[in-house]
Amino acid sequence: MLIPTTRVYNELDEFERHIHRLSTGPPALDPDTKTWDYFPGACNLRFESATRGPPARCSYLFTIVPELCNIAGNLHGGCAATIVDCLTSVLPLALSSPGHFSTAGTTRNLHLTYIRPVPVETEVRIVCEMVNMGQRMVLIKAEICRAEDGKVCIVADHEKVNIDGGSSL
Repeated sequence: MLIPTTRVYNELDEFERHIHRLSTGPPALDPDTKTWDYFPGACNLRFESATRGPPARCSYLFTIVPELCNIAGNLHGGCAATIVDCLTSVLPLALSSPGHFSTAGTTRNLHLTYIRPVPVETEVRIVCEMVNMGQRMVLIKAEICRAEDGKVCIVADHEKVNIDGGSSL
């Protein structure tokens, strides 16, 4: 099921519609199997915008829900990493071609720096930006900011390796 958008769907350009379709991720192989997720429906994930660039960029809004929080009531670091992993992976997939990141690749390195806590019920914006897309590797950066004032809470770098045709690492 597609996530909501912050704008009228008909106002999205072709690239934005493509990013929007990819944003919910692939369906589970077995719908009865529970998989690790960041609760896009529960956290009211909404597609905001995308541009092919350069640099290619996409943004989303979502709300920090209790399921994403640690015992202190703030966004859990592991949940933040999952959100960054899932939403930054949309860009290489959207820019892919046969044999070139058609499966979005696999994570080589995911680095997050936590600048300030993100309490439950906080509305946040994540902006993902393609830094470099080579033949074998991509680097995408992301920022999670409070929507109300734009203050940066988390910054991230996500390196992915192209695994189309099998891994030769």
